[in-house]
Amino acid sequence: MSAGRRVLVALGVLAASGCAAAGERALRADLARAGDTLADLPPAASEDTGERAEPSQDAPAPSFDGTPQGYVDYALLHSHELRAAWERWRAATHRIARERRLPMPKLEYAIFVSPVETRVGPQRHRLAVRQRFPWPGELVAGADAAAATARASQREFEAAALEVRARVLRAYWRLWLVRRTRGVAREQLELYAGMAELARGRVEVGQAELADVQQIDLGQARLADQVIGFDELEREAAAALIAALAAPPDTPTPTLSSAPALELPEAEESELRAALNDHPRIDRWQVQAEAGDLRVKEARNARAPSFSVGVDWIEVGPARTEGVADSGKDAVMIGVGLELPLWQRNYAEDQRAAEAEAAAARSEWASARDRATAELGATLARLRDSARRAALHEHTLLPQAEGALESTMGSYASGQGQLSAVFLAQRALLELELELLELHAAHAVAWAELERVVGRGVAGVPAQGHGVDANGDGAGGDKAGE
Repeated sequence: MSAGRRVLVALGVLAASGCAAAGERALRADLARAGDTLADLPPAASEDTGERAEPSQDAPAPSFDGTPQGYVDYALLHSHELRAAWERWRAATHRIARERRLPMPKLEYAIFVSPVETRVGPQRHRLAVRQRFPWPGELVAGADAAAATARASQREFEAAALEVRARVLRAYWRLWLVRRTRGVAREQLELYAGMAELARGRVEVGQAELADVQQIDLGQARLADQVIGFDELEREAAAALIAALAAPPDTPTPTLSSAPALELPEAEESELRAALNDHPRIDRWQVQAEAGDLRVKEARNARAPSFSVGVDWIEVGPARTEGVADSGKDAVMIGVGLELPLWQRNYAEDQRAAEAEAAAARSEWASARDRATAELGATLARLRDSARRAALHEHTLLPQAEGALESTMGSYASGQGQLSAVFLAQRALLELELELLELHAAHAVAWAELERVVGRGVAGVPAQGHGVDANGDGAGGDKAGE
């Protein structure tokens, strides 16, 4: 190889190392920014005693305003799962330097058991230093592969943040549903009280039997028991939300009093489907495939020779004969070596293994994309269905049920209706009210799942007039799903 070609090769290696260093700096900057968003956690063990450190019990409980975003912000700051993903990302980032590291210099010392006599004196000690230099591309490819692996860990961290957000929102809307359902049940208890008073008035004037009052009291007692059961369900749902937040026990968990808005995505399904390629969970496999390709390059370069440079120093004692020129002059040698990778078939197996790992990552990418596409379609279907049914309940079925109950109660109060008709109308109204609450909660959860599947926030527009009309008819539902 000519001198000019050697210079070009050296410059190419330096340029590649500079690009790798720039990429590593950007990776470390991202790592530091992500770390700043996480709350400081107590050390896993005390440095003095080695015992596990327990979190402080005197720390004040967090305060929330009842909005879902407040809970999400707290969870993203304090989640242990997110902290673990960040630590794995940090560990992968620190491993990059190991891949770029040259082999350790080798220091050798030897003593001549029987000194070798030479003209200038006996050779008594030998000290040698050797440094091996792998083929330049091997270190660069290895460092780039480690950097790509760290990037994959970063994408796992980002995907974990999406999972934490969705988990918090699922727990939040479950707690909201329990509380709102209990509120509706309490309203029904007040309705039972009014019916009981009405029935007793009719019994006093002889227009009803005592059995009517007893039947109303029975229904009221059963509903009161359900209200008490909702108290336990609330404690269970609140505990699940606190666990998702990684908050201290008994943390107050207020929720909104209003129902979540019924919205549909502003973007078409095709646009959302195109955004799936940027999802951290999917892109993670693409980055992992790039790391596999770089491992292939590293394995290929490992099949090339490596070089070594060494210096040997031999200590020479004084010559036995006086007047000898250079008597006792030490010997110094500078040598170069070439390491020959003779077992090429074995090295080829490493290369094939790296190729298989890269191919597996690409297959995982395709599989993850297919699953996300199917999940996106199912989530959009749930959104459209919950919006349509909620609009139908709110604008059509509930007004009809309320009118039917008022009509039957009026007939019963005038002595013309039957108590069974009142009970039937009341049960229908209660079921519709509960179904409406469940639909609102299901719609909010489906929206959280949509943003988890897409991997980013999704702009929404009111469902009424965008696939769902005021009567709950899915006039534009087909268009939204195209």
